[in-house]
Amino acid sequence: MNAARLRIALRIVALASLLFGTLAARVVYSAHSELDAAEHAADGGDVDLAIAHYRRAARLYLPGSPYHVAALDQLAAIGQAADVAGDVTRALSAYRSIRGSILAARSFYVPEQERLAAADRVIAKLMSEQPAPGMDAGKTKAQLYSEHLALLEASPDPNLFWTFVLLTGFAAFVGAAFAFSLRAIDDDDRLIKPAALRWGSVIVVGLALFALGLSLA
Repeated sequence: MNAARLRIALRIVALASLLFGTLAARVVYSAHSELDAAEHAADGGDVDLAIAHYRRAARLYLPGSPYHVAALDQLAAIGQAADVAGDVTRALSAYRSIRGSILAARSFYVPEQERLAAADRVIAKLMSEQPAPGMDAGKTKAQLYSEHLALLEASPDPNLFWTFVLLTGFAAFVGAAFAFSLRAIDDDDRLIKPAALRWGSVIVVGLALFALGLSLA
């Protein structure tokens, strides 16, 4: 690889790093903004609005980010306080927000599994303590709890097919970007049109597959 091609390859790597760095920064910034909005709502006494903002912050998951963790902590605190106060509706809203946020953030793995399991147990407990519908008449609270918990724990795992599509798209994008730098540009930094069209198309398809897999995995 000559110096010109090396420079082009490094530029592509830098561009890819900038792209994904920008996406990560956007996730962190949005989570921080939602957390601030939640705290502002809570300070103003609007707990239900705070739950909505905490839920949004918790959905904006990025490994290593402190903001979704803080949002989950606050949702748990609101849920616990509501449960103690006998406000079942608010308690369920908070704990369901924890559950929904964690499941929304899953990909090929489920983050915060201990929090998810804890939320499932509380939701099942709260539901089992409510008046049972006619079809469940005669069942004990223990039976209702077990049935509710079983339904909650039966959540489907991340879709492996779309996860594979996501990873394939990412690999295609990165690989095609390198191939473009090596085979679609000659020693005089001019485009070789057939190769540029071929590898450029693979880059576009790779990004499209990555976005599609990310949304459906």
